[in-house]
Amino acid sequence: MGQSSDKNSRKAELSGKNSGREETKEELRNRKKMERVLQVKRTKRRLLLGVLVISGFLVGAILFFSNRGSREVWEPEKVMDTEEAQEGAKDRIQAENLQKREEYLGKIRELASENVSYQTVLDNQEEYPDGVLRLCAQNGEALNFVLDYPEKKDQPAESTVGEVTKGQVPLLIQWDRRWGYAPYGEGGIVAVSGCGPTCIAMVASCLTGRNDITPAVVAKYSAENGFLTATRDTDWDLMTYGAEEYGITGTVLGLDENVMANYLAWGNPIIASVGPGDFTSAGHFIVLTGYNGEAFSVNDPNSIQKSQKKWTFEQLKGQIRNLWYYELM
Repeated sequence: MGQSSDKNSRKAELSGKNSGREETKEELRNRKKMERVLQVKRTKRRLLLGVLVISGFLVGAILFFSNRGSREVWEPEKVMDTEEAQEGAKDRIQAENLQKREEYLGKIRELASENVSYQTVLDNQEEYPDGVLRLCAQNGEALNFVLDYPEKKDQPAESTVGEVTKGQVPLLIQWDRRWGYAPYGEGGIVAVSGCGPTCIAMVASCLTGRNDITPAVVAKYSAENGFLTATRDTDWDLMTYGAEEYGITGTVLGLDENVMANYLAWGNPIIASVGPGDFTSAGHFIVLTGYNGEAFSVNDPNSIQKSQKKWTFEQLKGQIRNLWYYELM
């Protein structure tokens, strides 16, 4: 009996301990559950706070730039500054143009001391735009063209380049009276800035055998199709995309004497863009027409004299900026 009573007491004690452990697990589960609930609430609060911060930032940015735009539009001082800056830029450009014009006239005065024909230009200088005065000052070969400018500036360009032999590159000069007075963009003429169109006309005449692709025709196409820049320079794209208008394709060529010679031997004329040097003080296009094993034949659209010379690779390579060879499409 005594042993039985002790056993019952021990069972009761163990039962109490187990009961206590079950309550502790339940409390633990409840506590974890509450923590999860609190964590979800905290996350929601953070998300809401983030949304409010971003919204406030966006609203502030919109108001800031709206006010900034209003100030730029409505503040008289800023408008005045912009107008003054534009006027100042115009004045500077005008002053630079006047200075360049005076430089051209100064050079023509020097030339007039040796050739009285230049005095005619000086006596009628108000009839000449800056570009024509520059042509007169820099290229003695074009003097007769310049002298005829006041009388012939409005005459229409001829419709052909004359007789053409397919496979031979004709020498076309940009200041030829037949098309030199033709417009090339606003305020420009082929004689002054049409070296690019004149080179395309030479190559197209050679490859197609057509004689109606004149420098004036190509200049008109170039100006009307975005190949003439604001500074009256011919864009390099005329040498590739623009050339396709006349049934020929231009492909960029590396600066290698043997490769250049091979293409010329295969009947593919080459147009070169050249920088300051023998042919120009700024930028210019010329046509390479042949190679004799030692030097290249060149058609310079701005000079008959330079076109009559032979040019070695060593003379040309430092001036060449880019090359394109041409073939029929």
